[in-house]
Amino acid sequence: MGINLNPKFETASPNEAVGIESIIDATISKQEKTHKKGTLAKRDVHGKSHGTVRAQFRVLADIPAALKVGLFANPASYDADVRFSNGAPLADIFPNVRGIAIKLYNVPGAKLLHGSEDSTEHDFLLANDRTFFVDQLKYMVMMARGQMGQIAREHPVILKYIAGAMLKFVKNPLNIDYFSQVPYLCGDNAAHYALIAQESAPFFSLPNPFDADYMLHGIEKRLKQGPVKMTFCVQLQLPDESVEDSSKLWRGKLVPVAELTYLQTDKPLRESDGEALSFNPWHVLKEHQPLGWPGRVRRDVYLADFNWRKKVNAEV
Repeated sequence: MGINLNPKFETASPNEAVGIESIIDATISKQEKTHKKGTLAKRDVHGKSHGTVRAQFRVLADIPAALKVGLFANPASYDADVRFSNGAPLADIFPNVRGIAIKLYNVPGAKLLHGSEDSTEHDFLLANDRTFFVDQLKYMVMMARGQMGQIAREHPVILKYIAGAMLKFVKNPLNIDYFSQVPYLCGDNAAHYALIAQESAPFFSLPNPFDADYMLHGIEKRLKQGPVKMTFCVQLQLPDESVEDSSKLWRGKLVPVAELTYLQTDKPLRESDGEALSFNPWHVLKEHQPLGWPGRVRRDVYLADFNWRKKVNAEV
């Protein structure tokens, strides 16, 4: 699909296109080997869902002028679907990365993802750790190939990154903070996103460790009681911070630009809810283009995985 670099912020490695193709090949090969014929084909990553809920995304009126670009240019409200997930397909009590994918509807303007230029949807993808887990594309290729032993020998600090991302105890996905981990364009600036919880889980509440889906059931129980709000923030890049190495923590202030409200519902949640939805970091307005090699990897790998799942599931 091409690199689509923003020359102000980005520099691609000479072998980036080859590396991305290697990850796609490894991903689809793994999917084909592990998929059981006649069953629903799930995402290669973040395949275990805690359900998908309806929401409202409201862009605030009083935000700094430098941030009033693209989606945030004017106050507005958008209907949304929000999918919660585990990074790996394990029972909820086990260490894992917890993810959230937000799809806004009726967003005017051309989108960057090839084939979806006329779409009125706009996506955000975030996780419950502030930094990305690898600092170079070659290690992403090795992970896709299952070469964790070699990574441990060559670059053991990556294991520390991964452990730091996974070893966060979560009572309820509605009560934790999420981060884009990687940067996006925000007008003339590079920025990270953050989704900050406005309420915490009850101090003495503990999940049932024998319930493999306790996070889904926790979301379900809380949303029966009423809506839940979170604050969507932008964090601008400081001069010494990197766009291409997202393993390094950014230090800038989190500036609120929107509010996300999960709507109250009595409807039971199912893990299969939202399986037909496709989330891609390039499914955005041009003012919010993903920056850095992880975004370029995700664009092509997520699209390839979605196309493979769509083909397989059409045959189920």
